[in-house]
Amino acid sequence: MERVNIPIYFDYASTLCYIAWKIVIELETELGFEALWKGVPISLRDFKARAGRSIGPREYQKVIMTAAETGIRVAPPKNWINSDDALMGAELAREAKVFSAYHAAVFRGAFENDIDISNRKMLADIAHAAGMDRGRFIADLESERMASRIAENKREADSLSASGYPTFVLGEFPLTGIQPIETMRLLFSRYMRQRADDPGN
Repeated sequence: MERVNIPIYFDYASTLCYIAWKIVIELETELGFEALWKGVPISLRDFKARAGRSIGPREYQKVIMTAAETGIRVAPPKNWINSDDALMGAELAREAKVFSAYHAAVFRGAFENDIDISNRKMLADIAHAAGMDRGRFIADLESERMASRIAENKREADSLSASGYPTFVLGEFPLTGIQPIETMRLLFSRYMRQRADDPGN
């Protein structure tokens, strides 16, 4: 049976997206869907999330509450991360067919290993470990070859009313935010059953 694709609009700068990734990788294997991660910089939607600015107390508290609810231990960084290169790198990794390895390493780097994912050398190390050519990766970042694809992701997200982080698109229904794994399992399973009953939608 053909795998169901679930688009997920995200940003590596978002701790909530890291929590979502931890839940999705477990459910993706269990339920057999394919997560299509599509990067959109959070700073394009919220000027307060510009790189280097402090994460506000409201956002911090939201992350702490979500981490407690989901059982995923993580503390948000003190300042917003510049994720532009990391997101373009994800599209380069997709093109090179090593997206999953790169994607996992960037999330782990940012939220588990205290790696500066705004640093191109660090990103190049991640890309190289995932199987990409380091020099070409850096050159492609410098030329912003994937900037148009990030812009297209944003246009697509806007057209689907995917305005938060993360946003899961379940057919015509955008689901913003992340819930405990039991809730996400129910939501994904219901959507997959609907798709099986009505493949045209």
